Amino acid sequence: MRLNLLAFLLFASLASAQNLQWMGHTWKPSTGHMAGVIAADPANLSIDKDGALHMRIVKKGDAWSGSEMFTTDDLSFGTYQWEIENSQIYAMDPTIVIGLFSYGPIHKIGADAEEEIDIEFSAWNNNQPKPINADFTVYPPTGHRRPNGVSAWEHNFYVNDRPAKTTARFVWTADKIDFYIMAGFVPISAPPEHVLQHDTLTNDGTNVPHVALPIGMNLWSFKQPPLHEWEIVFRRFDFSPAK
Repeated sequence: MRLNLLAFLLFASLASAQNLQWMGHTWKPSTGHMAGVIAADPANLSIDKDGALHMRIVKKGDAWSGSEMFTTDDLSFGTYQWEIENSQIYAMDPTIVIGLFSYGPIHKIGADAEEEIDIEFSAWNNNQPKPINADFTVYPPTGHRRPNGVSAWEHNFYVNDRPAKTTARFVWTADKIDFYIMAGFVPISAPPEHVLQHDTLTNDGTNVPHVALPIGMNLWSFKQPPLHEWEIVFRRFDFSPAK
């Protein structure tokens, strides 16, 4: 019995060590399956000496892997913000996707295509009527899933500028969600500035999530493997709850 207890404690310690502590939150890396056609590998996530998060897509032999992680806590209405070091996010391989998002189903809150708020950077394999390299997307709350799991709302767009640093922000309230892509690093306490793209989704009772959700970050490949290895560096993530 004592040996079993010691084994359990050792296993629990190892499992805990796999989590990342970053920006005041505990993040659980994904293993194996994630969206797209490549697997997630926790080894592709790291935090450097300055506290920046590195997410990578790498190739080992013939196998590609990406990276994904989720907060262990659920966050509700407020301001969510990421500071991204790379200008390449606007011109990655056409299959690569960066997702910065809330996603309830990972904590069994709703089903897939529900309870999700996204900022994404991707050309989506260039399979669009016009060029895009980023989007804002929202999936509805539980009970309002759309036919075939389509989003409740999305705004696809093309950012012409290539700022060396980018701030991605969404402000989620009971009434609406405001999305921003901004050039440079903008403090979360400051109003939007140097705005490259902005849009608002107004709540009609069926389109805006209204329960606390975990936050996810991922770097993955859509429909086919990428052409190159990639590394994206996030200086920080911040959350400021609504007052």
